[in-house]
Amino acid sequence: MDYLLIFFYIVLVGIIASPFVYVSMFAKQIPFETNPESSELFDRRDVLLDNLKDLKIEFDTGKLTEPEFKSISSGLVKELEDQDKKISSGAASQVTASESKPQLGGKFCHNCGFKIEIFGAKFCPECGTKLQA
Repeated sequence: MDYLLIFFYIVLVGIIASPFVYVSMFAKQIPFETNPESSELFDRRDVLLDNLKDLKIEFDTGKLTEPEFKSISSGLVKELEDQDKKISSGAASQVTASESKPQLGGKFCHNCGFKIEIFGAKFCPECGTKLQA
């Protein structure tokens, strides 16, 4: 009976240790493909999205009036657009932008359903997702 218990302990140690052994043996073969410049661009984009979400929370709690919210969020949306242009221009396979007609306000976010009244908005002020054309 002690042999069976020893066998199960060995199997348990093998199961727990196998991911660590795998990573230590094959981690050198996996190339590290992230560019520090592109990671800074993505970090900046994440900060802008967080700022936009915080701004929406402040508007929902009544700390900001609607004109203040629209003016500040439009500036953040423009910065997000610039950031996305920098990211896409740095990509190896750049997709040509298709010409789309400018839409008037009244679009809805496909992710959260928020009505977007900002003319030319490319990001949702509610959740920060990129709007579909």
